Amino acid sequence: MKMIVCILSDSDKDTVASALNDAGFPVTILPSTGAYFRRGNSTMLVGVQDEKVNEAIQVIRDNVGEPSEPGMKRATLFVMNVDRFEQV
Repeated sequence: MKMIVCILSDSDKDTVASALNDAGFPVTILPSTGAYFRRGNSTMLVGVQDEKVNEAIQVIRDNVGEPSEPGMKRATLFVMNVDRFEQV
């Protein structure tokens, strides 16, 4: 299992979260603030089976908006291994 940590603009969070949910990927959203520009961001946590990582990333790519300024990125993704997953 993998955990995708996706940091993206607040303006994209609802569209991306809805698309991920529609594709069968549950999402947890945390408010966050960008370090340099201090703009409103959201951090999404998406637990994904190993074989579904590329599909989830493609959903994110397809649903983030265009960058507002040249050189700006639309989202930053980290894919991490999950040693243990448990719901209680």
